[in-house]
Amino acid sequence: MQTTPPNNARAARQKRGRVGPRSIRGRLLAGTLIIVPVAITGWLLMLVFNAALWAGRPLVGWAREGLRILLGIQLQPNLGAAENVVAVALTLAMLYILGWLGSNVVGQRFISVAERLLAKIPFVDTIYISAKRMLTAISRPPGGDESSQVVVLIDFPYAPLKAIGFMTNTITDAATGRKVATVFVPTTPNPTSGYMEMVPIENVTLTDWTMEEALTTILSGGASAPSEFHTRPMSS
Repeated sequence: MQTTPPNNARAARQKRGRVGPRSIRGRLLAGTLIIVPVAITGWLLMLVFNAALWAGRPLVGWAREGLRILLGIQLQPNLGAAENVVAVALTLAMLYILGWLGSNVVGQRFISVAERLLAKIPFVDTIYISAKRMLTAISRPPGGDESSQVVVLIDFPYAPLKAIGFMTNTITDAATGRKVATVFVPTTPNPTSGYMEMVPIENVTLTDWTMEEALTTILSGGASAPSEFHTRPMSS
């Protein structure tokens, strides 16, 4: 029976105990790889929280005034962090209620009336209709037809490089009959900004990616991209 010399056994234990780099450069890089995803996640969550807070603060004011008028309860004008939590909670509740209203007949009629009123306000109607159409286009569920395949690839900034884009519409040149796709190309790692490109329909490549897969790929800089995907040309 062979036995391991003491020095070799000690070296083997030390080797098993090392689970990461030992150099200063290696450990700095390892620390960066740990903190950067956390920082990006925190930054995006902060954007969402601030947006919810911005929308919820007026709701807190209305709720405070309603309690004062209906029940005679007078709340302090500023509750600090607790008020921020309530503001975010009220925003989530408002979104849930709007989603519930939009899913039944009575709510849809109410929303339709509100949209008609907005359509009569100059400039506001342009912003609202454009924003609604864009969100509706990129939130369509994946399907077999081309009208629902919004995750596409286009030559950007030039061929043969490809960029992930969200096809939002198709328009036709009245003079030539040629179709052009409007494609939103988001930036990495912040997909809320990007470029609107008008691409000839024959230069658009359809993918089988879902919105979630595309956004995950963009946010991760491609590190979390699916291992494979299928493409096909956009028919004219």
